[in-house]
Amino acid sequence: MNLSPNFAEDLAPRGMGMLAPELAMQAEDEGGAFARYWDQLRATGTPRDPRVQEAVAAFIGNKPAIAARLVSKVLARHPRNASALHVKAELAKRAGKPEEAEKLFAKCVEIEPNCALYRFNYAVMLSRPKTAQRALALFDELLEKDPGNLLYRAKKAELLVREEKHAEAAECFQKLAEDFPDVADVHTGYAGVLRSLGRGDECVAALRRAVELLPTRGAIWWSLASLKTFRFTDDEVKQMEELSARSDLPHVDRVNLHYALGTAYDLRKEYEKSYSHFARGNAVRRIGMNYDADEITKLVSRARTMFTPEFFREREGLGCDSNAPIFMLGMQRAGSTLLEQILGSHPQIEPVGELQTILQIVGENVIPKTKDLYPLGMEKLDAADYKAIGERYLELVEKQRKTDRPYFVDKCGYNFLHIGVLRLALPNAKILDMRRHPLGCCYANFTVSFQYAPPLSYSQSDIARFYADYVRLMAHFERVQPGVVHRVIYEHLVENLEGEVRAMLDFLGLPFEPACLEYYKTERVLSSFSSEQVRSPIFREGLDRWKNYEPWLGQMKAALGPVLDAWPDVPDFEALEAR
Repeated sequence: MNLSPNFAEDLAPRGMGMLAPELAMQAEDEGGAFARYWDQLRATGTPRDPRVQEAVAAFIGNKPAIAARLVSKVLARHPRNASALHVKAELAKRAGKPEEAEKLFAKCVEIEPNCALYRFNYAVMLSRPKTAQRALALFDELLEKDPGNLLYRAKKAELLVREEKHAEAAECFQKLAEDFPDVADVHTGYAGVLRSLGRGDECVAALRRAVELLPTRGAIWWSLASLKTFRFTDDEVKQMEELSARSDLPHVDRVNLHYALGTAYDLRKEYEKSYSHFARGNAVRRIGMNYDADEITKLVSRARTMFTPEFFREREGLGCDSNAPIFMLGMQRAGSTLLEQILGSHPQIEPVGELQTILQIVGENVIPKTKDLYPLGMEKLDAADYKAIGERYLELVEKQRKTDRPYFVDKCGYNFLHIGVLRLALPNAKILDMRRHPLGCCYANFTVSFQYAPPLSYSQSDIARFYADYVRLMAHFERVQPGVVHRVIYEHLVENLEGEVRAMLDFLGLPFEPACLEYYKTERVLSSFSSEQVRSPIFREGLDRWKNYEPWLGQMKAALGPVLDAWPDVPDFEALEAR
């Protein structure tokens, strides 16, 4: 795996998971309803100039240099040729230049205000946090002229979800489901919003309608399986088995069916069948994954070499002095959603979700200076760099925040790989390490079909090695900077909620708040795999689920090694390596 500026995209889990209502717009739905609307829209911007038509063909054929050269020639003679500007905007968008693309799309709309394609693509381009309100206004303008348009309505609903206006989004999807009852993607999108709002029975009904319309879509079956309160009927299990055996089924659908069947058999206590399906789903998903466990091991080793007590002493007092961030580090499936809900129930703390901000800043502002052996080379950064990184982080997070509470929680667990940067750039930030039994955590990862796949999650040994490397790095920081990290053990939190919460709030320097013990009463939209669990009092079911599968976890145990043997303590890595 390449630890480049694209590291966040390679490794980080994002978004709502399998129920995110990112509707397929290009004939993904049965009958191609979206495709028909898209074709109609695209026809409104068909270029008449043969040179622009040639540029469009080059763009579609993944020949951006040729497309750019062709439109440049057209624009040199006709700078207000809207179709040529439109191609140039698409090129800028593809090149990762959103501001340039935005200006070009705006110019297209100015020149040809009646072209629906230009207005639609401009709205899509604006569908980012800081410009979302302008995008919503453009979608409303489109809908004024064509109020029944499926494409416009669906994209508006998606944007409302991203802006966390879930009640409005639910209303949009409900009307879409009434007007387009035979489009499966509308029902899956509606289900995602219903799940976030805690409307479980309606969510199940929407997904079952989607399955009825499109039974071969494995992701819909997996969406049902991932609902903690749902149980498949015998007939549904039989149908999934028959579908998973079809030779003409696309791999992605087969994979999700295996995960759904694994969950179904787990709930029936048929553990061998359950493991067999999870193993098959993981094996297929692992094919083609760009992940090398050695890269993480090497990165951890370099961090242990770089970040010594002396290194930190020499840079004491640098960085940004804000104490607002609370970083929650650790593996996915370790209980971070529960901990976030507990913290978010405190009146002084705002949960802001799994932000990619640190990963982005490391890629853009740190690795260009340290080069490929990051984090070796951190000595090349000076005091101004560390302060700028901290301030840039706060600036970017501020755009995501919705309250003026003095503290916020960033629960991107993968930030542990950059804990050295965190300590230098934001030395007053608090760090929580959320940890779960090694086999419990690793096997939980093995049983989830993530929409945005962390590539480590589809091999027993890869998952376990990542967990062991994570423990090794955190142990190093606890040794070189004692007291800067507070460890929270999921199993301890479940067994002694009040005691663990009091200890954690003491570490954060915050007063005890009884609402943290009644976190399930806190009104929040939740969109993780654990959303059903944290809407009820402490969830003990599943703590020892991994024990049912222990006979098949040999590779996991071997890769965990001393980390498993020492649990819940931590091995003396220094002594082990000195042998």
